[in-house]
This record gives sequence, structure tokens and C-alpha cells, in this order.
Amino acid sequence: MAALSFEGVSHRYAADGRPALQDVDLAIEHGELVLLVGESGSGKSTLLRAALGLVPRFHGGELHGRVRVGGLDTRRHRPGELARHAGLVFQDPEAQIVSSGVLAEAAFGLENLGVEPAEIRPRALAALRMAGAEHLAGRTTRTLSGGERQRVAIASVLAMGPRVLLLDEPTSQLDPAAADELLRTLLDLRDRHGIAVVVAEHRTERLFDVADRVVAMRAGEIVVDAPPAGARRALSGQPWLLPRAPSTPPPAAAPAHPAGQLTHASKRLGTTQALDDASAAFERGAVTAVTGPNGAGKTTLALALCGLMGLDGGSAAHRGRAGYVAQDPGAYLLHDTAFEEVEYGLANLGVPEPLRRARAEAELERFDLAWAAAEHPRDLSSGERQRLAIASVTAMRPDLVVLDEPTRGVDGRRKQALCGLVRGLAADGAGVVVVSHDAPFVADVATAAVAMADGRIAPRAVPTTEAVHA
Repeated sequence: MAALSFEGVSHRYAADGRPALQDVDLAIEHGELVLLVGESGSGKSTLLRAALGLVPRFHGGELHGRVRVGGLDTRRHRPGELARHAGLVFQDPEAQIVSSGVLAEAAFGLENLGVEPAEIRPRALAALRMAGAEHLAGRTTRTLSGGERQRVAIASVLAMGPRVLLLDEPTSQLDPAAADELLRTLLDLRDRHGIAVVVAEHRTERLFDVADRVVAMRAGEIVVDAPPAGARRALSGQPWLLPRAPSTPPPAAAPAHPAGQLTHASKRLGTTQALDDASAAFERGAVTAVTGPNGAGKTTLALALCGLMGLDGGSAAHRGRAGYVAQDPGAYLLHDTAFEEVEYGLANLGVPEPLRRARAEAELERFDLAWAAAEHPRDLSSGERQRLAIASVTAMRPDLVVLDEPTRGVDGRRKQALCGLVRGLAADGAGVVVVSHDAPFVADVATAAVAMADGRIAPRAVPTTEAVHA
């Protein structure tokens, strides 16, 4: 019996909406590593949610066909029962973490499953070790970086010992070393423990050739299901779904007036020195990449630069209007439609209604989201929500634009378009700061780089491929 199977599965979130899944037939065997690829909105996340019965039990909609995990029909067994057989790590770990302490988070699922108390702590620590997060055991979850939260979320699922592990964009916030460590963990789970692993990813460089199968989706349908070599041939006309190497970076911008500046900035979060005497200037007309390992202080720098976080010492300043797009767009998409989301900031700025409407429509078109104007943001895929969040900020024409992991959940084709947009913002005179672990994107778009480690920063003139991988 397959570890996980879909038999004629179709799903719509709304009766009159576009299908999220269409006649899906798929079987995942024990000890198999499957890479799931496709553009944003192709149905990857819905497929993973359906594997645990979250679709339609929690996300609603109409599901037809049969999904079975560990031999259990997801229609007849609740997600709590299915959790003993399969575990899902979401795209947004922020929504998955419920405990204030890291060790407590790793133990949470075990407690809910009624595991003997004496077993809980050792299993939680072992899971943190497997996810490369053992050193975080004594931390509070609120002080973690996005990548650190992602590792802890993975550990909390691994602790429950599932025979099927489902991961939705697991490397989207991991630095290269952590992503390599995660890959070793996944291969170990497959090879030594016989666990079936399904990974939905846009960043396929690490996984493509080591997967047993590559499954590609388009508009809710499976269009390719083949070993890596066969999938590479079948997808040759879809280059954004294939692994690629970083390209040559654009030329460095000429010096201009800083759009934002940190001077001897210091900030402590709990026991962590997130910024330590950090000084840097971010020029107008330039795209500056902020790189470094998880927990280096990148997001703290971004928040301080935009005036969204106070400092313990030193200063942060920006000239003109600053716009910040967080790692988790779902945290501040608050309106009932995508159009209202983009229009909201313009209304706050006092832009007259006719111009406001025209600009909001143009910005949605710019991000290939015109079709979603009347859609609820929560019904969009992660990549679509990410693009919507960026559009809601860029519509206000800020002088300083700070993008924290902007390619999270964004497919390759739209990543290329985003690259052009970011360059265009800089060409129009804005200072653009990109916080990212996406090395190919950074190498394509940035004209300067700032490397961070342990809260300290050191500027580099141009982000070479070697630099962004460091």
C-alpha cells in the first residue's frame, strides 16, 4: 500500500472559483523523495493540505475523489488522527508556531499525541538536532529569525515521527548552509528511516537531481511525473521550473544620496545581540542585498531602517517615505479583496479616488494580479500573496523600499519579472534593500551587498556569486 495516494481528486475553494486541483491521481511510496514543482497558484499547497485532510475540513471548498495516508481515508479520519502518519510544514512557519519556547514548540505535538512524558524531551531534542536547530532549544520563539522559525517548525513535525513528511517551500528562508543541512536530513529520513518525503519548492537547485521523482503541476493538474532526467526533458520549455545557476550581476550603481542609514546601531532581542554597532548607508538608485546566515540580524536591520523597531543604541534614519514588505505577507493583508489591499495605502496618503483606483489597478496589472482584484487575499497562493504585499507597498512610491525575502513562494517566471521591477524602482531613484537567501535572485538584481553575521555588518561593493553563497 502506498504511503500517500490521491485517486481522482478535484477541489475548488469556492463553488464558482477556479479549480485548485483537477482529477489528480498520484501515489507516493514509502522511502520515496518526491519534488513537487509548478508556478505559484498551480495547486501544490492545496495538494499538501489535502494529504492531511486540511482541505476541505479547515480551508473549505468542495473536494471530490479519495485521499489516503497510511491507509486512512482523510474524509473519515480527522487531522489529529492523520498526524500520527503524516506531518506538514507550512510555507509560513509563523502560523504554525504556538509555544513561547523552542523546546516547548518541538514537544507540543508529542504532548497532544499523548506520548509518555519521559519520552517527550529526548524526542523533542532529537528532532531539533535533525532540523539543525538544537542550539536554539533554550530560546524563545519570538526572538527567532524567519529561517530559525522554519527550522523549529520542521523539528516540531519530525518529533511526532510521521511516515510521510510534507514540506511546503522549506528552504525559502534558510541560508545556504542550513538548506544543505536540511537536504542531508531529508535524504537520511528517506534512506535510513524509509520515510516518504514530498517537497514543494521553487528553489529546485539542491533537490532536483537527488529526488526519486519530479512531479510538475499546472492549473491544478499533474502534467509531469517522472524521474529527474525525464522531468528535465519534459520541462525544458519551462525554464523557471528547472534549477539554474546565478547569472552575472548588473553593474554597480553610481554613488548617490543615501535613502536610509544606520549609525552604530545596537539592538538586543532577549539574550541575542541582533545588531551590534552596525553602520551602513543604503544609496538611492541602488539595489543593496543584505545577506548572511539565519539569525545574523538581517530582519532586525530591515525593521530598524524603516523605523519599525527602536534601537538600544545608535541611530537609524531614512529620507522621504519608507516601505517595508515583511517575510510573512499574511500578517498584514487585512482587507476583503486584493484591490482594497493595494488601494488602502494610497487612501491613507490622501490620493484622490479616481487616481487611487487607477494606480491600484495598474499595480495589480504590473504584478500579474489583475485577475485577483476581487479575490480575498487568503484565497491566494503564498506566492500570489507575496506579490500582492509588494504591490501594496510599491503603489505608494516610497523613496526607500525594503523587501524581506521577496521571492518566498514566488515561481521562477515571476521572479524574473520581480527582478525587472526591483531594478526599475532603483532606476526611478528609490533606494531598494533586498534581504534574501535566494542567491540567484540576489546575483541577478543587486548592485551592492552588505554581509551580516552575529549582528555585525560589513559592506561589499558588488554581490558576487561567491559572496551571496557565503
